[in-house]
Amino acid sequence: MGMRGYYFTMDDSLVQQIAAGDIALKSLKIDDYPGLDIDRSWEAIHYLICGDISDGESPLGYVVPLTSDKGIDFGSFGAFSLRAEQVAEALQAMSELDEAQLRLRYDFPAMVKDEVYPLEPDTVSDEDEDEFFAYMLQHFNEIRRFYSQTVAEGKGLIFYIF
Repeated sequence: MGMRGYYFTMDDSLVQQIAAGDIALKSLKIDDYPGLDIDRSWEAIHYLICGDISDGESPLGYVVPLTSDKGIDFGSFGAFSLRAEQVAEALQAMSELDEAQLRLRYDFPAMVKDEVYPLEPDTVSDEDEDEFFAYMLQHFNEIRRFYSQTVAEGKGLIFYIF
C-alpha cells in the first residue's frame, strides 16, 4: 500500500487553532471533513514543482506542504496546515503551471537518483518515465481542483501522510 498523502478542508479558524496547538488534530473525526487522497504521489509532486524533497519555497511549497518547521503532531509522519490565504496563493501558483511547463520541470533520472518516493531505483526502467509523469499530472490536476473548491469556500486545509 505505501505511504499515501491526504488533504482535508475545514474552516480557516479551526485550522489556525490546530496549528497553534489549541485543538489536537487527533481529537477530530477526519472523515467528517471533505478530503482528497493523492495516493503515493505526494513527494514526487512536491519534488516536481519545488525541486526538492521537502521545504519548498512558497507558494508552490504550499501545494504539497512538507515543511520541517510547521508540522503538527499527528500519526506517524505528522501533518501540515495551510490557512485559507496560503491555499489561495498555492492555487494561483498552480494555475500558472500547465502540462507543458510541468514537463519542462520533469527530470525522471534525477528523481530516481534522489530516490523520490515512490520511485525505487532498482525497480524502475526508462519505460516508466512517461507513465510516472502521467500519474503525477493526474494527481496534480486533482489537487488543483481540490484547492479551487477550498478557495471558493474560504477554507484552510490540513495535509498528512498515512
